[in-house]
Amino acid sequence: MDRQQLTQLMGLLRRSGSDLCDVEVKAAAGGLPKSLRDTLSAFSNDRGGTVILGLEEKDGFRPAPGFDAARIASALASACNDELQPPVRTEIEIVEFEDALVVVAEISELDPRFKPCFVSARGEYNGSFTRGGDGDRRLTDFEIHLLHTNRGQPEDDRQPIAGATLADLDSTEVQVLAARVRQRQPRAFANLDQPHILRRLNVVAEDTDGVVRPTLGGLLALGIYPQQFFPQLNATLVAYPGTSAQDVPANGPRFLDNRSFDGPIPVIVDEVVAAVLRNTSVRSFVDGSGRTDVYDYPAEVVREVVANALLHRDYSTYSRGTPVQITLYADRLVVANPGGLFGAVTEDDLGGEGVTSSRNPVLAKLLQDIRLPETGRMVCENRASGIPTMLRELRRAGSPPPEFHNRITRFKVVLPRHALLDDATTAWIAGLGQLGLTTSQHLALAEMRTGRTVTNGTMRNLGLEAHRATSELSDLVNRGIAVRVGERRHARYVLAPEVSDPAPIRIDGTATELVWDALANGIELSRRDLEQRTGLSHMKVLRALKVLEETGRVTPTALGSSPLRRYRRNDPGLW
Repeated sequence: MDRQQLTQLMGLLRRSGSDLCDVEVKAAAGGLPKSLRDTLSAFSNDRGGTVILGLEEKDGFRPAPGFDAARIASALASACNDELQPPVRTEIEIVEFEDALVVVAEISELDPRFKPCFVSARGEYNGSFTRGGDGDRRLTDFEIHLLHTNRGQPEDDRQPIAGATLADLDSTEVQVLAARVRQRQPRAFANLDQPHILRRLNVVAEDTDGVVRPTLGGLLALGIYPQQFFPQLNATLVAYPGTSAQDVPANGPRFLDNRSFDGPIPVIVDEVVAAVLRNTSVRSFVDGSGRTDVYDYPAEVVREVVANALLHRDYSTYSRGTPVQITLYADRLVVANPGGLFGAVTEDDLGGEGVTSSRNPVLAKLLQDIRLPETGRMVCENRASGIPTMLRELRRAGSPPPEFHNRITRFKVVLPRHALLDDATTAWIAGLGQLGLTTSQHLALAEMRTGRTVTNGTMRNLGLEAHRATSELSDLVNRGIAVRVGERRHARYVLAPEVSDPAPIRIDGTATELVWDALANGIELSRRDLEQRTGLSHMKVLRALKVLEETGRVTPTALGSSPLRRYRRNDPGLW
């Protein structure tokens, strides 16, 4: 990180008033803080991050008096190498900033084969951390279990299910499957009878007593009612009238729809798509062929995201009590499943050509040959084509690309409802006075305006090649309208602090109003609490709190560096 990049980043931090999720700033004037080992572990187990030492957060991120950059850089290198397991490999630099020297270290995400990274003196189960908000949180036993299983290939979907029999499989769909694989793969299946086909496809397997029973994958793909054995291996849908669960109109309904979907995966996918479309409206957009009417969320997109969630979710015993959750708000559709991304795939890889890694290979193999009840199409192609299809359909409809949120125990896809380049956004971009911006740069700025960060992967999802994506993002930084946070693979881009603060997009209320409403009735909430209650992004909550603090409507309960920092409403007489 050079001096200019550090200056821009500090401007962003001063504007937000505290650390960002993947940036940790410490004064370190008295030595290397002990808590920094937790942060090194957290960044390594998460998406990486940036450590900056020598600046005092309580003093507006000014240089800390008495800071010895050379000594701290050496201590940091020793901690990375000797006090964490596996050792943290990082580039440590001493950078000049405001007539002082600071230490900057870029921490890369650890290869999934070696996670978790933990503080050696505290052991794996007490010394493994991840990031939460702008702080560090100890990993739970379940999270560590998932990291361990991510090192190899889980076999949950090929295990025979106690108590299940062949009568629990849909005989019609079994016959259709057998006929299809005989035709599509004659060398492997043409000369086999149906029982042997089911064995070869791992639809059935022998249990420890030698009894042939359906496997978990077989039940989920071909079962008559898998929920007889696993009641929560289904999907749920809740539709709210506003932009959060708490945003309920006066005398209005709490839910617009609230239901669960049982049956095998093909039935669940079809029923969820129909339910989502019933709860959304049709909008128009103009493309090369003229005016086109589409649902807020194209059916093909909903089908892909729900099928992916059911296919790639964690089916281990830890997660069998958790369904796939579909939540429909006024401004977005959220689909969440237990278990984060599997294997070496990252959020930035999603949508790339040939990018795939299946936690449930038996299920993935089956669903490419099993039909959806309504359309007769296969549930999935198993060709890494699901997300590219989703991105293509969203671009065609003029919608923003999806947001992917990956955590160890949970993967979430957010589909925004609004058009990406609406009239207000187009006028705002024009007001920046930047000539020669490309269409994709306009789209990137529109994304940043909503409070979302943009990465190289975001630009690829907008249709650019990787090298072009990097070039266009670098151009926005050089123009002074964007700031890069982080380096290399975990680099992300946000609006520069010099750019006039954009107005939040209004659906059923601004971000400021949502945060204000969440603090009603004397409640005190942290920023992370506010993100969860409002459904707003990290940057949107920061901006809303800044506005509320500047206008005297909200007061923090502790200093920005305190883990006890909460926010509460002020008496109206004070503002």
